[in-house]
Order: sequence, then C-alpha cells, then structure tokens
Amino acid sequence: MTLAPYFDHGSRRERLRGLLGQQGLEWLVVSRPVHVGYLTGFTGDSTVFIMGLRRDLLVSDGRYTEQLARECPGLETHIRTPSQKLVDIVPQVLGQLGASAVGVEAAGITLAEMERWRELQPGLAWKSTQGLVEGLRRVKDAGELAELRLAVRQAQAGYLAWTHGKSASQFPRQTEKQAANSLEWALREAGAEESAFPLIVAGNDGAALPHYHPGDIPMPESGVLLVDWGARTARGYRSDLTRTVRVGPGPRSGEPGLEVAHEAVCRAQQAALPWLRPGVQAGQVDLAIRSELAKAGLDSYFVHGSGHGIGLEIHESPWFRANNTELLEAGMVVTIEPGVYFPGRWGIRVEDDFLVTPDGGVYLSDLPRGLEPQAGS
Repeated sequence: MTLAPYFDHGSRRERLRGLLGQQGLEWLVVSRPVHVGYLTGFTGDSTVFIMGLRRDLLVSDGRYTEQLARECPGLETHIRTPSQKLVDIVPQVLGQLGASAVGVEAAGITLAEMERWRELQPGLAWKSTQGLVEGLRRVKDAGELAELRLAVRQAQAGYLAWTHGKSASQFPRQTEKQAANSLEWALREAGAEESAFPLIVAGNDGAALPHYHPGDIPMPESGVLLVDWGARTARGYRSDLTRTVRVGPGPRSGEPGLEVAHEAVCRAQQAALPWLRPGVQAGQVDLAIRSELAKAGLDSYFVHGSGHGIGLEIHESPWFRANNTELLEAGMVVTIEPGVYFPGRWGIRVEDDFLVTPDGGVYLSDLPRGLEPQAGS
C-alpha cells in the first residue's frame, strides 16, 4: 500500500537547497534512505537523491518505477538497467548533469563507494558533508508532530493491551523472549507498523543491563521488571518509552532501596522539564538530571546519556550528555530516560517522550510511572 502525500517534501527540499549555496556546492548526493524519504516521500530502498541548485533527480531501478510515480509525483527520475550497479550509475549521472562540485553525505556512503566514485569521475570536486539533512530534521513540523503523537498513542495502547487483566503478581508465565514477542504483536494490533526498535523485557538482574536482550528465561515471579518499548507508525515515526514495575512481593530478599531509587529516578526526570526550552544547552539538561540523582547518592549508578531526539530514527539529535553545547529549539521531540543500575541485582529506568516548548518540556506520554504495573482495561 502506498500512503497518500502527507508532508510538504518540496519545502524541505527548498530549505536544503538554500544550504547548498552556503556550502559552496552545486550538487548534493543524498544516499541515506531515511534522508531520501524525508526529502521526497519515497519509501523504497536502493535509491539515491541528487539535489542541485536548479534541478533534482532520483536515481533508482525498474522495481520502483511505478512506486516513484505515486510517491514522488513531479520529481525527475533516472532508472538504471538491471545490468547497472547503483554505485556506478550515480557518478555517470552526475557527469551527464555537468556537475563539478558535489557534496556527499559522510554518514551515508562507504569508503569503497567513495573510492569508486572518484575512480569513475576523477574530475569532480567531491566534498564530504555532515549534518545538513539531520539539521533540518531536528525541529518537527506539524505533520511530524502528529505522527509522533500517534506513535506514542500506539505504544501506550499496545502496552496496556499487553498488561490486560494482569495484577502485580500475574505477568504472563512466559519467557522474556515470548513476552517481548507478545508485546510486539500488541503494538501491531494497536495500529503500529511494528515496534520502533528491538524490545527490552528484562527481569531482575537483566534490568541492570541498559541494552538487555530478552532471553529464553522465565519472566520473574517476584522482583523487578523493566520494559523498554516503542511503536513505529506507517509513515516511519517512532516513540520510545520505558517503565519499571514491581512483580510479586517486590525485590528479592536482602535488596532494599527499590522504592527510594525509583522515586529518585522519577524526580530526576522531572528535574529536566524546566530545561527543555529553546536556547538551553543539551548538556545542561543532562546536568540537571545527574544533580537530582546525586541528592540521593545515586548519580554514580547512572551509566548512560540521559536522553536523545526521536523522529524517523529512534536516536536523533539532540543528545543529552555531559558538556554537549548543542542548543535546544522549540519543536524538537526528545526522550528523557534517567536510570540507575546495580549489576547482578536490578535496574530502574523511566523514559518518556517530550516536546520542547518555550515554557519547558511537555509530556507526550501519560502512562503512570509508579512501581505498580498498569493493567489495561
């Protein structure tokens, strides 16, 4: 199914075109699939977008002739033959266009591809570029905000369906992997295209690993359960949420402090909200979170960045980490995810999605953040 046009891709291209002149470039080869889609609306792969100061061109193959006509009406295309390789046809097309100064996305091309392009078009002045399209994507437009809100709703609905009818001591008698699979299904039933990333369902000591992979081990009957999940909409936008809940009677014997640690993590997330406003350095947000954890003596147990932007990718600019001087802008959508981890014991993380506004961060997600599981209706 091809989705109807929804975003103003032409305006995005014109904003990028304005940056080409500032970079001293006549042409830019956009090779990252997420950027090709952002600028043109194309949802396929194996396609490069060549943007010029006065002309644009999509280089693709015969599999996508009809799809390009539907998704990218009005854009010129060059369809390579089955015998032609994309890596070879791009420099050939640039030569036909009379290009002389060409920018390439440093993060979207391999060294082998760049060497091949130089071999085929040695007369071109190739220039590595970084952050051009990423910079455009930092602030979300109205359509993107609607998609991100939808991704949050789908994630929350899937989670509530997954926990339906289960009290604190009645999580599925499944393995963690089976539980993650059932949550994936619940997200799709809630309207998501798929999960936004590989889901994390971690019990007890597994929760102490920030990027844990669910295993073929039973879900915990007591202790701690950490769930990190999100939904990807049909148009590719993603949400990212985490909840940590008590299962059964609580932490295993001899491991006090769960309530204290959980409350400190929630307060740390709240401490970030006033700083989620235009002109604030991303590092200041991270500092506010760590300072709040330090009040409880837990800052040394927080071992990762405190959040990041989200959108078409699950990890985007800005990055909330120490000393990052990147300035926030109104319209950014970000996650804030403080956590504390006790290896071999348990971990706690609470993560929500926020809109950056002149008045501070606004929650896009509203699931309860308490230790008791939230059972769906």
